[in-house]
Amino acid sequence: MKKVLLFFSLLLPLLAASQISQTARFEKEHKGSDLEYIVIAMGEKGLTLVRNTEKFEQRKKIWEIMVLDTALHETWLVFHENNNPKGNLKLMEVDLRTHNIAEHDFKPEVEITFSHFSVMKGIAIFGGYISKEPAILLYDMQNESAKVLPGTFAPHLELLDLRTNVNNTFNALLTERKSKREKKLILRTYDANGVILIDDEILVDDDKTILSGLTSTLINDDLIIIGTWTEGNGNSQATGIYSVVADPFKDQKINYWDFTGLKHFLDYLPAKKAERIRAKAEWRRNAGKTVDFKAHVASIRIEESKDGYSFLSEVYTPSSNYGNSRTNNPFSNPYYSPYYSPYGFSPYSFGPMPYRYYSPFYGPYSPYGPSTVSNDTRIQHSTILFFDLKGKLKDDLGLKFEEIKIPTREQVSDYVIRNNITTFACLQEKEIQIQQTSADGSEIRNEKFKIDTGNPNDEIKSESNSSTIRSWYKNNFYVFGYHTLRDKTEHKSRDVFYINRLTIE
Repeated sequence: MKKVLLFFSLLLPLLAASQISQTARFEKEHKGSDLEYIVIAMGEKGLTLVRNTEKFEQRKKIWEIMVLDTALHETWLVFHENNNPKGNLKLMEVDLRTHNIAEHDFKPEVEITFSHFSVMKGIAIFGGYISKEPAILLYDMQNESAKVLPGTFAPHLELLDLRTNVNNTFNALLTERKSKREKKLILRTYDANGVILIDDEILVDDDKTILSGLTSTLINDDLIIIGTWTEGNGNSQATGIYSVVADPFKDQKINYWDFTGLKHFLDYLPAKKAERIRAKAEWRRNAGKTVDFKAHVASIRIEESKDGYSFLSEVYTPSSNYGNSRTNNPFSNPYYSPYYSPYGFSPYSFGPMPYRYYSPFYGPYSPYGPSTVSNDTRIQHSTILFFDLKGKLKDDLGLKFEEIKIPTREQVSDYVIRNNITTFACLQEKEIQIQQTSADGSEIRNEKFKIDTGNPNDEIKSESNSSTIRSWYKNNFYVFGYHTLRDKTEHKSRDVFYINRLTIE
């Protein structure tokens, strides 16, 4: 199998004042019939690319894996997939040092619809539903044994998050809605054997409903839950953001903020409209009424620091075939990570290193669960909220960009924080939009620049709408997608898959 691999190592300062550079590039020829790559970010260990070649040898499917270091230099290998009996699940472990591959096949004893997946200490952790009731399944890859954890089978429960911590434990976050007056968040932390270490129930206000929730990963001593809420019941649009620091030894009060009270949440709207919404919200508060502004908001990720937490969310307008069920609301559940792939399947895992793992559960472009294919999903705005160690809101930032239309709901922005400067980034067609803000909220710059091809003779003729940008490690983003490039000297065009490293100094 002949492969064309092109490498570039660039030092091309684009914005000298803020020291933003595209410092490396990887390219690979991509034919229109080729399946897209799954991009798995592994922090300072680099990136792994996985692709089904749709080819067979001796009736075994051939898969391709490429491992890139942080300079985007690569090694690659191809492996054959053994026959997988219908109904079985297949897990594949790849040792990035030795390139050894271990395959695990098992068939769950119960019929489960999967929604979450992670791996911790040789244990694969699956979340999903059995007869519409949430369930957690553990698979021990060393002993090739599986078990369903007791205690989650119950009506009126929904699984919001399933995430591993840095100390080889994992969290399950559920919400219970028995009635209008019996609503609560349930946080359970388990060890690698599935033994419950923490079982914490947090009461939700009677007039509010939790829509989504993410947990932190115990980088800090305390665990925080952040997500979206709405007024009343039966509404899929959010009224605001909530936070609560878990403490199973005392009652915990959930903090609620509505969107109109944030500084920058309404920045995507025309100024006069935003002013009217804020004025109306203030009038309703003074009259003792609930604020009625709502929006579809995706909970993206939580980042922990020694000073507190930051939380990324995005405003979107769903497609016309959008539904209210959990299976049609990918942004309301899985453990979102900055280390995403919009290609193929998107489970994520947090541990001492932010690894993600390949899963068959999600369709293309689904960062938070099952995807809904459409042609008119619109992403409109991104917001970062900053919380102190007690879970109190300190500040917020917004990134205003031109409305982005994509086939399915997918994260379009990300951020890194370095030297007390927050760098917000968004990819729009052939350009990267960068907004930098200092710790006091002052905007340092907001401008766009073109994706660098690494060759002055190449010009970008087209960019796929599946291209994206993600926070990677420390002060780096990675940008990846598909280009049609034209050589201006030879007047030839070619299609490539590309990855650029974007470094913030």
